[in-house]
Amino acid sequence: MLSYQARPRILKIEHATSLPFPAQGEIRFHFSPGQPFGVKAGGGHTAVQNVTASSMFNANTGTHEIESQQPLSPLDVQIEESDRVICLTGSTLSVAQAFKSNQELTGLIEGMYFALPMLLAVDFADPPIIERTEGHIGGVGFRWELAIWKARFEITTQEKQEQAVVTSWVRLDVLSKSSNRRLVASLHYFHVALRLARRGQIAGEFLPEMILNLSKVLEVLFPPSGGGKTRDAVRAGLGMLGFSEIEIEADYIPAMALRNEIDVGHVDLALFKVDQLAVIQGYADYAEHAFRTLFRRIFEKIEDDSFKIEPYDSKPAVGDAIKIIARMRKHVERYSR
Repeated sequence: MLSYQARPRILKIEHATSLPFPAQGEIRFHFSPGQPFGVKAGGGHTAVQNVTASSMFNANTGTHEIESQQPLSPLDVQIEESDRVICLTGSTLSVAQAFKSNQELTGLIEGMYFALPMLLAVDFADPPIIERTEGHIGGVGFRWELAIWKARFEITTQEKQEQAVVTSWVRLDVLSKSSNRRLVASLHYFHVALRLARRGQIAGEFLPEMILNLSKVLEVLFPPSGGGKTRDAVRAGLGMLGFSEIEIEADYIPAMALRNEIDVGHVDLALFKVDQLAVIQGYADYAEHAFRTLFRRIFEKIEDDSFKIEPYDSKPAVGDAIKIIARMRKHVERYSR
């Protein structure tokens, strides 16, 4: 669940060694995108009632947005409670109250950070996120930031990038063969996983969905035969590609284990400890490199004819899938509203 976004954070204090608790303070949460908060005219799906608007549709990608000629004014909301005042000005929400301790401060920040965007998404056409949190306690400023973070970059050259284009073009021939249908599917799942990793604006935002797609890569590439087990089939397939037992168990099998056991492919409301989350998050950060290595090796071995993908006989959808679509067809008009 939300635990994958719960990475260690700290209160970065400005011009002091500590925050002066107990004291009056204020927390400011900065939301995005700006359109539903009235600080940006376009760039989303929020239109103002009874106002002329222009909609933009990209016929190449299918993306679309709308811009009202007279956009919303910056939202202006004030809520007064017995012990605090909450003000929303544009896309900035402030909470002013007395804070007794660091624990009370961080508890409120974490609660707001994870829960409020989800609640706003119920009524906002553009689901918001909190992109920045800061404030002050007793006049001492602070920022709520990641305690640690890692960055992975790919070092390349002009020649390597250009060669990658040539190599990809040549490999189109490999994908065109009907016997490699599983390879096409696995590349699709890998591409989706990477897109999710890049599009997420919060650390771990799409971590479960990324892992789910990496698991699908393995499941479609190495199907079990007879009454065999899926993970054993994956182990055997990776072994045929020359991966060691350590590589298999450390780099690939975790994707399948996480899919089935830890709130990725199935609902799980369990809470994990910080050190347990660190292991999962570390794997997700590293997995991209491991799966790139897998695909590069597959192509090399297909090209030298030392490995073949298990064939898949294309066939139309049958059984429960057809029954589900038939039931949905009764409501087609509802879906097209």
